[in-house]
Amino acid sequence: MSISLDYPWMLTLIVLPAFVFRIFPAYLQPTASIYVPFFARLVAATGQAPTSGSQVKQRKRIQAIALVLSWLAIIICLARPVLLGEPIVTQKTGRDLMIAVDLSQSMEQQDYQLQEKGKVSRLVALKFLLNTFSKQRSGDRLGLIVFGSGAYLQVPFTEDTLLWQTLLDQMDTQMAGPATAIGDAIGLSIRAFDESNSTERILLLVTDGSDTSSRLDPVDAARMAAADGIEIFTLGMGSVDTEGDDKVDFNTLNKIANITAGQAFEGNSTGAIEQVLQQVNQIAPAQYQQQRYLPKLDLYPWLMGPMLVIYLFVWLALTISAAMANKERADVK
Repeated sequence: MSISLDYPWMLTLIVLPAFVFRIFPAYLQPTASIYVPFFARLVAATGQAPTSGSQVKQRKRIQAIALVLSWLAIIICLARPVLLGEPIVTQKTGRDLMIAVDLSQSMEQQDYQLQEKGKVSRLVALKFLLNTFSKQRSGDRLGLIVFGSGAYLQVPFTEDTLLWQTLLDQMDTQMAGPATAIGDAIGLSIRAFDESNSTERILLLVTDGSDTSSRLDPVDAARMAAADGIEIFTLGMGSVDTEGDDKVDFNTLNKIANITAGQAFEGNSTGAIEQVLQQVNQIAPAQYQQQRYLPKLDLYPWLMGPMLVIYLFVWLALTISAAMANKERADVK
């Protein structure tokens, strides 16, 4: 900690009284006089020249000391002395990242492998990898959208990664319906980004199927997202060689990514998804801005408070002294 002055140039005013004292004449205090009708004859008889009855009142030493100390205290307070604390560094988020997860019934298929758990469903594998991914996004705000037959905002943008992970773990298949509404998920993300002030806006769209129930066409939704400056990274959980009802519409996912200047990825295994998330981290690394400031504690109250007490004490002492002197003169008369 250290002490500093915010306005040190105010200290130059300390010499102001010296200039005032030299430039302006002293204040003359009128004194009591005796009025006589024969003043001219009195002057002639005594042979003395008349002079002004005013005089410069002499201050007592304690008054002069109090005046000087008060002026010094006022000037120092105007210079604003502050006590500087330890520097505080805060981080401000630099990028908003929304993750939209498909919770349709096909996400229950157990065709992915985790070293810790063996063969697991697509959703369990995705949750595990997204948890790891979220820990690497320090400085970003994360949001979460789940979609099936409809799209729902599960987590608005937040810097609380632990909260985001908790709500991610609570997701389950078909909680948003059995179908797949990719276009509606993109449309909902656009609305979520309306509340964002970040210039870096990214949507990671994860699905294992084709759009079957959207009211908004996915490609049209992508054009709207591009107009709002949202980049969409698509992750298809499945293989391009898959046929039938479980086929992932990679053609549409590629169009969505290209329209928004994003990228499309294929995640046909746990390792592939992990590599995809690492690529997203490299393409759009987490961002944050640092703000540094010094906490300040104003010291002028601690200076002016005692000074006012001293000044009040001097005033009371002089007032009492003058009153006792007047009483003594009255008693003598």
